[in-house]
Amino acid sequence: MEIQEMYPEDLSRYISEKKENDYLLVDVREVGEYESEHIPGAKLLPLSELEGRLEELPYDRELVFYCRSGRRSIAGAMLVRDSGFVRAAIYSLAGGISAWEGKTLTGFPLFEAIGESGDLSRSLEEAINMEKGTFLLYETMVKLSAGLAQEKTLQKLSGMEIGHARAIYEFLSRIKEVKPFEQLFKEMSGNLVEGGWELEAVIEQVSKAQENSCLFMSELAIELEYRAYDLYRNIAEKVTETQYKRAMLFLSEQEKAHVRLLTRRLSDCFN
Repeated sequence: MEIQEMYPEDLSRYISEKKENDYLLVDVREVGEYESEHIPGAKLLPLSELEGRLEELPYDRELVFYCRSGRRSIAGAMLVRDSGFVRAAIYSLAGGISAWEGKTLTGFPLFEAIGESGDLSRSLEEAINMEKGTFLLYETMVKLSAGLAQEKTLQKLSGMEIGHARAIYEFLSRIKEVKPFEQLFKEMSGNLVEGGWELEAVIEQVSKAQENSCLFMSELAIELEYRAYDLYRNIAEKVTETQYKRAMLFLSEQEKAHVRLLTRRLSDCFN
């Protein structure tokens, strides 16, 4: 099997167009490098540990490896190819993250925000709670952006968070008996926003923003959606139970759609 080189601009298109269950983005750098900066949704699997952790890679999905410059990712891709374990296409990002001009995140996904107990129903309830928190945040942002270019987009996002919460509720209602959605959603505290940040702290940031608040709010919303995507995508790779994995990949797809909406409307702040 030939290892294919993928250029950064092609990776942006690849991630946008691919279903989350079709591929896995693998960061083969070390822990500190990942924490300083990583591409949203990437699974950390250092090259130094790769050979002993091959079983963590899906054999039936395309793999895209990246590192700082492209050298370690080629080595990792070759190691995986030669193992004979993976049957799908294998790519290496040319130039590595140094050549990447897309979105990056700092830190690690906040797994504690969704619960690490392995309990799917608990994780889905926590996801609904974060949707409630993000809904409350967007409602606050709508009030603060009255008359600004992004007001309608934020109103739409606010409604989408309720729709997203309902979709998660449908998953939840299949595995346990639950209260009616309206009651459950009303009772949620919404203390966290998507990605795991404290709602109160984020609202404080928004309230203090002065210069070009349209751009600030839009970029903040994009950051939240990316962090939610990063969290759900990484949880999907941590769990083994099929139904749990499917639910987390579904949430990843939803967050990626929200990112696309926000980035398309970013230019409104300059019109």
